[in-house]
Amino acid sequence: MSDRFDFLEIGAAKPLPPSDPAETPQPNSSIGWKPQKLKAVEVIGEAGRNAGQFAAPTSLTVDRDGALYVVDSNNHRIQRIALNGDVKIYGKPGSAPGELWGPQSVAVHPGGQFFFVAEQGNNRVQCFHFNGQHRGILPNFHGPSGVTFDTEGHLWVADSGSSRVLRFNINSGQHIGGFTKSQGIVRPIALVCDISHNIYVTDATTNDVTRYTYFGQRGHALGEIRRLNAPHQVAVDNQGRIYLAESGANRLHVFDMHGNSLITMETPMTKLGSFRAPAGVALGPNGEIYVADTLNNRILRLQWE
Repeated sequence: MSDRFDFLEIGAAKPLPPSDPAETPQPNSSIGWKPQKLKAVEVIGEAGRNAGQFAAPTSLTVDRDGALYVVDSNNHRIQRIALNGDVKIYGKPGSAPGELWGPQSVAVHPGGQFFFVAEQGNNRVQCFHFNGQHRGILPNFHGPSGVTFDTEGHLWVADSGSSRVLRFNINSGQHIGGFTKSQGIVRPIALVCDISHNIYVTDATTNDVTRYTYFGQRGHALGEIRRLNAPHQVAVDNQGRIYLAESGANRLHVFDMHGNSLITMETPMTKLGSFRAPAGVALGPNGEIYVADTLNNRILRLQWE
């Protein structure tokens, strides 16, 4: 079994010039942006094992074509749902290459043809081609729970059981950065990078979401303003607004770039009932907002009104 990725099709990512090792400025603030209401406009899926059905969906991501990737955790698979509704399934329960056990997070490479899965049950990260071909394994983690890409095309992994966040060059498989307990990391479970070279890390032990620079310098934490209850996946839009699936509080939270609350949603629509332990949130290329309503075994698409 290979201990590194070697994907010639991806091509080497050309790093951006290093910025000053201070906290990187955020995108334009949301000053002047009037908070609106969110409403559910689409329900995707239901409980089950068939294509388009879910068992405790957790993390989400959206590719550049607008297709939604769902970590169908208790079914031990990834589902890709295209805009036209076509569903493709990746993986099946097991520990062999291409099989999955306890997947927790998925990230699509910016090139669009490959995606990576943090597989907690087998302590590894796997790569798949979008056509279904298994492409490689990055092993030697301890309960990895989150994966994401930065703007330079490097892969970040939340290695939860080892209290560290690691950055990798996916062409060589080499570890090229990250941070550990010395920067306040305890049990990272989810992470996302913004367009300004910051990374947001959700920590299950501290019950907080903290912003770091790529150099590991700590910025603000959402919990400094508002106490959080089992926060999980986080997403950041181009205006710096922060979307958080707050699983323990059964709600979706939207903050401005400074951590001030803009929107709190517990009930997407009266007829849909309330969220139940939502664990995933992702933003699409055209303003779509997707939430993994985990214990209701469904995905909701939201929009501003």
